[in-house]
Amino acid sequence: MSKFEELTYYELLEIPPNASTFEIRQAYKEALSIYSSDSPISYSFFIEEERERILESIENAFATLIDAQKREQYDKRLVAEKKIDPSRVEKGKQKKPTPIFSTKSQAENTISDTIKKRIKKTELTQITEELLSKDLISGDDLKRLRKAVGIEVEEVFEVTRITVPILEAIERDDVPALPSSVYLKNFLRAYAELFHIDAEKVINSYLKNLDRIQGPS
Repeated sequence: MSKFEELTYYELLEIPPNASTFEIRQAYKEALSIYSSDSPISYSFFIEEERERILESIENAFATLIDAQKREQYDKRLVAEKKIDPSRVEKGKQKKPTPIFSTKSQAENTISDTIKKRIKKTELTQITEELLSKDLISGDDLKRLRKAVGIEVEEVFEVTRITVPILEAIERDDVPALPSSVYLKNFLRAYAELFHIDAEKVINSYLKNLDRIQGPS
C-alpha cells in the first residue's frame, strides 16, 4: 500500500496534470467503479480496510482536483517537490469548474435516462413471459432480453454499475469468472430490475441453472 499512497492525485486517477474538469470527473467515476464493493478487483485482491483506504484517497483526490483553489495550491506543492513539470499544469484546465454534484449527476442521469427510456419503449412482454416460464434461466436468456432492446453490456453498466467483465460472465454462464453468491444475487437483481422482470424468479432460476452446470459437488 505504501507505493499506492505515494502516488500523486493525478497518478491515482490516471490523468495528466493539465486534465480538464470533465476528464477529472470521468476518471473519478471510473476509479469508483474499479474499487467499489461490487468490483471483482475489490473483493478479490483487497481486504475491506485496504479498499476503504483506496476509496478515501480517491475521494480526496477528486475533492482537491475539482476545486480550483485547492487544485492550485496542490499543484504548487507538487511543483515545489519537483513531482510535476510546471509547464504541464495550466493547459486544459477550466477556470471555473462546474459544481461537483450538478454536472456529475446530470451526466449520469442523461445516460441512464436514455437507456431506461429505450427499455420502457421496447415491447418485451412476450420474451419476458417466455423467460419467466422457464424452470432454468441461463445467461443466454438474459443476453437475449438485452439484445431485444438493442443495448450493449456497456450500457447496462452505465445504469447498474455492474462491471462489464461480470456482465459478460453472467451472460456466458462462466462459472469460474462469476463472483460469490452474495455479489451475484445483487447483480442479477439489478439486471432484472433494469428490464422490469421478476428479480426473485431470475435470481432463483439462474442460480439453479448454475447448479446444473456445475453438477454434483
